[in-house]
Amino acid sequence: MDRSKLEEMIELAQKGILENSRVGTIRNPDGEQKGRFVLFHAAMSFCSQKVRATLAQRGAAFESNEMVILARRLPAGALIPAENYSPDYVRLRLQGREAMKVRLVEAYSGISSVSNSGLDPCAVPTLVDLDAAEVVVDSLRICIHIDAVLPGSNRLVPANPVQLQNVQRQLNAVDLTPHPGLLYGFHPEDDRRPQAIKQAMSSVYEEKLEALTSLIKANEGDGELVAAYQAKIAKETGGRDVRCDPGFQNTLRAATRNILLELDKDLRQNQYAWLCAPQLTLADLFWAVSLVRLKYLGLAKLWSDLPTIDAYLERLLELPSVQSEVLASTISSMPRSDYLAA
Repeated sequence: MDRSKLEEMIELAQKGILENSRVGTIRNPDGEQKGRFVLFHAAMSFCSQKVRATLAQRGAAFESNEMVILARRLPAGALIPAENYSPDYVRLRLQGREAMKVRLVEAYSGISSVSNSGLDPCAVPTLVDLDAAEVVVDSLRICIHIDAVLPGSNRLVPANPVQLQNVQRQLNAVDLTPHPGLLYGFHPEDDRRPQAIKQAMSSVYEEKLEALTSLIKANEGDGELVAAYQAKIAKETGGRDVRCDPGFQNTLRAATRNILLELDKDLRQNQYAWLCAPQLTLADLFWAVSLVRLKYLGLAKLWSDLPTIDAYLERLLELPSVQSEVLASTISSMPRSDYLAA
């Protein structure tokens, strides 16, 4: 697709963002490649934080289009859908899906990994690389793409084959950590999420399904768009059904614990200054986002007997990219958590 067509699609997608102050803001304005990257994202989005941290760490400028990713109910009862459900934004993501050749999501898994679960057509982030005339829709692929196309010696993906293999393994570990399931789900015995999160999640699936059903009706003549919304309905219906399921919620925590045990082992056996290499890599940034989110949810208890992880997190929190795009972003965009100090 040529650049002019992409710019037209971007402009249409931007119209789904209700406040102009969140549209077309240039972030890292003195950075590299100004005018190249256009990002649709949300401050609170786990996957968006990975991308913004990568852009900040690589010193890249980008055009920010910040979306509200939860629906809201007006006093009169009408539901305003999440901005990332808007038809033109979904069409932009489907363009990226076509390039990636990945299936649409078919069910709920509690994880956000596109390679394992399929593409959520209504999710964030979405990156448009205008110079490459490409839409990239998976946060893992987005971060690798950004690092690959930017010049400079501060690459986050190492060329050394052994180090590269280690980075890929860590990226997959974070990708498979069930962050959506932990954020949206109600643990039967030990739910440490902020009360405002619990309240929002008590009706979030019903509001998603209501919005999607309405959007299908409004766009019934567009088969591709309807199929995308139907895929999203399948995912969110599954999420609704296991939101309070004790077995599912305990399985998510057990899976997270096992992933953290592997991280602890890797840290203890590590021969490098950072997790996978002598220099900071994308694996370190991904783990920063993951550990901050788990800490916010009160789940640092899952590594309370693993002091190596605490020491690693403290080091990650010293990175300016993590401070601004992960820690500060979480604190400013999400309800206050007793487990994550300002």
